[in-house]
Amino acid sequence: MKLTDQYLRMADLANQSERIAKIYTTQSGQQRTVSAKNATRGIVGFSAKHIYHLISQNQFPAPIKIGRASLWLLSDINGWIDSHAAISNDEVTV
Repeated sequence: MKLTDQYLRMADLANQSERIAKIYTTQSGQQRTVSAKNATRGIVGFSAKHIYHLISQNQFPAPIKIGRASLWLLSDINGWIDSHAAISNDEVTV
């Protein structure tokens, strides 16, 4: 592994939908707030579910498991994007 490689999490790869802030009360009477989150577009532009589907079909790089975390090398993702860009370019020129 090169030192310039970075690890990415699913949150970096997949699209994330918007989440509205919620306030709720626990059984003990404490108020809890789940903070809001803006929608984000991931590197590949797919949902997490679709990425895992592609992995099961061997069409996307499998994650590296470190403990419970699933991580991807940035170089693997860039290679996957480049290979699909090359396929798209070939289809356009044919």
